[in-house]
Amino acid sequence: MNHSQRSTFPIFEAFLFALQGIRLRLGRMLLVVAGVAVAIAFTNVLLTSDAMIKAAAEKAAGPAEGQGLQPIFRWLWMGVALLICTTGTLNAIVMSVTERIKEIGTLKCLGSRNIHIVEIFLFESVLLGIVGGVAGALLGYGGALLNFVATVGAGQLTTAIAFHAQANFLGLEVNVLLCILLCTGISASLALLASVIPVLMAAKVEPAAAMRYEV
Repeated sequence: MNHSQRSTFPIFEAFLFALQGIRLRLGRMLLVVAGVAVAIAFTNVLLTSDAMIKAAAEKAAGPAEGQGLQPIFRWLWMGVALLICTTGTLNAIVMSVTERIKEIGTLKCLGSRNIHIVEIFLFESVLLGIVGGVAGALLGYGGALLNFVATVGAGQLTTAIAFHAQANFLGLEVNVLLCILLCTGISASLALLASVIPVLMAAKVEPAAAMRYEV
C-alpha cells in the first residue's frame, strides 16, 4: 500500500513541476529560448527563401531561380544553426539539474521514482524547444520575406507569401504552415536530444547525497 502511494506521480504534476522550474529561472530560460529562436529562424530563412525565389521564378519565367544559396552551403549553415540550438538547450538543462539537486533528492525522499524525475526535465526541455521553435519559425518567415524583397524585389511579394514550391526536404512540398510546423518539430526534437544526458544525471541522483549537496 505504502509502495503504491510512493509510486504515484500523475504526469500532469510533472508538467506543473516543469513549468515551476522554468518560472523560477525565467530570465535564463528566456535567454535560452531566444538562442533557440534565432537558430531556428536562421534555419527557416534558409528553408523558405529558396522556395520563395523558385516560386517567383516559375511564375515570372525569369532568372530568379538559383539566386539563393547553393544546397551544400544551405545545409552546412543549417547544421551550424541547429548545433547552436542543441548546445544552448543542453547547457540550460544541465544548469537546471545542477541547481535543483536538493529538490530532486527531496522528491525522491517523498517517493518519486527515477521515471518521475525524467518526466519533469523532459517536459522542461520540450517546452523550451516548442516555444523557441514557434518563435523562431515565425521570425524566420519574416526574415525570408525580407530576403525575398532584397533579392527579387517587392513586386512579386504576393507570390512569395502564397508560395507553394518543391523544396529539397525529404521530397515534401513545403508551404508556409509546413515550414513553421517543421521548424517547431525540429526544435522540440533537438531539445529532447539535448536533454538526454542531463535527464540521466538527474535520475541517478541519490537522495542522501543530494541532501548534502552544495551548488
